[in-house]
Amino acid sequence: MRVKSFLRSIGKVIVTKEIFENKNLLRLLYKYFLVGMLIRLILLPFFFQRDLLSTYQRAAQTVFGGNLGSDFQQFIINSIHSIYLFIIKSILPIVGEYSEILLQTDTWSSWVNFISSENVFIVISLFKVLYLIFDILCMFLVMRLLFDDEPEKKLKVFKLWVLNPFVIFILYIFARHDIIGIFLTLVALLLAKYKRKYWAIFVLALAVAARFFPMMILPILIFYLADKKKDYIILFSAGISGLIAVEIFSYFYFGRSVIFSLINTQHFDYILSSKLELVIHDRIFIFIAAYIIIILSYLHIRKKTFDIFLNYCAIIYLMYVSICYFHPQYLLWVVPFLILIFVRKKVLYRYHWVQFALLMVILIYWGDLVTKFVLAPIDPKYFIYLTGPIPIINRFYSPSKFVNIFRSIFTGVSLWMIYLIYKENKNILSGNSIVDINNNLIEK
Repeated sequence: MRVKSFLRSIGKVIVTKEIFENKNLLRLLYKYFLVGMLIRLILLPFFFQRDLLSTYQRAAQTVFGGNLGSDFQQFIINSIHSIYLFIIKSILPIVGEYSEILLQTDTWSSWVNFISSENVFIVISLFKVLYLIFDILCMFLVMRLLFDDEPEKKLKVFKLWVLNPFVIFILYIFARHDIIGIFLTLVALLLAKYKRKYWAIFVLALAVAARFFPMMILPILIFYLADKKKDYIILFSAGISGLIAVEIFSYFYFGRSVIFSLINTQHFDYILSSKLELVIHDRIFIFIAAYIIIILSYLHIRKKTFDIFLNYCAIIYLMYVSICYFHPQYLLWVVPFLILIFVRKKVLYRYHWVQFALLMVILIYWGDLVTKFVLAPIDPKYFIYLTGPIPIINRFYSPSKFVNIFRSIFTGVSLWMIYLIYKENKNILSGNSIVDINNNLIEK
């Protein structure tokens, strides 16, 4: 009886008490979870983008070569991968056999040797299991952010994450590690929901140290949590503490500045990629201007509720992918915030699928690396020598113009989604909204 009671308590913690005690909802949750896991397990062994191998090659330099500075710009992410690689190679000797490939410095040779190896499917699966673990943690965290005492809506959030096309594609086909930073961000947001303001900021600081993107929502999180004037100083100092800690460690251990190193990389230039050229050296960086407008808009809201705060997080990340150069995995950062909105405003979910369809075309921009080479483990010779999409398109039209047309449509759709979210915010704040039978907010 004690064991059964203990398992029931664990179940309530994992899936929330309301869902656990409702047999119909619990059955649906099991169904969604099993379907989602089936999709993930099918995709797990067969696909990956070259960056997955690069990530584990840097981890291998730490594990097999003892080089802690193999990726000092992403020290926390590299440390997590290094610890995980050390664990799986200690348990499964097959992983240790790949040390020679992982330590190869020639990127093309190491990739060809890896995809041509006998146990490539097993190793790809093991590499991606780390992301599966964080994915499962996130799917149970995100459902707790909103809709307390509304288990049906919590279950919809769970379903929308488990079956989300961006989550499945980015983690199990593209195979990128942004889910680790998103997990830390969701933990910080859950702490913020319950007004554990200092813990929320410290955890978000850790997320910032792991990945830059949480920095974008740090200002509005401070505005949401601050009760007194002194809170702004304390919370801001705590918010940047993670980055400062990594900077100090990097400076004294590696002898290099991680902050200035990141600022001078092309990834930081993506934020500045969209600009208006004025006269001579004078220019306006569009995202920075738009970001300030968003921050000021939030600052002037008197009643800063948690759902409004989450909506503004969605607006910030949507604005980034709308007007800045981005990599496909960056889109994962907006997903947790959007699926919470989908429950209330179903029309946005349809535009989300339009975004995904457009992304499949935009991928052509990066050529073979993110198109046919993603499938290479299935049949290396066939997919390496297969004609890529760019030469095919080039026979009829300029590939860059073709992709940029779809990129422009993507921007238009994303900006329209921002408008709909902003309109919903106004309805919530004014009280001039009702909920129709599809849980869509509509004006009175």
